[in-house]
Amino acid sequence: MRCRTAAVAAVGAAAAVFLALIGAADAGSCLEAKLCCPGRDSACVVQKTPINAIIEDPTDKPCYCDHACLKLGDCCTDFKPACGG
Repeated sequence: MRCRTAAVAAVGAAAAVFLALIGAADAGSCLEAKLCCPGRDSACVVQKTPINAIIEDPTDKPCYCDHACLKLGDCCTDFKPACGG
């Protein structure tokens, strides 16, 4: 049982490090993700949660840093100041 507890602790620590490393991009910030794209570009996205995660909170949906987000209403919170929208 002791070995299993150590394994669970190691996985938890690894997950915490991973989340800390990707935390800036997951904040929903165009500036922090260094993204600003002209027109409509589906690759110009900031994922707030890991891909394939179950989204339980509507604020966890991805946000966009392309100028089409203004029409579609899915811009990241800092799109206008970061990208001049």
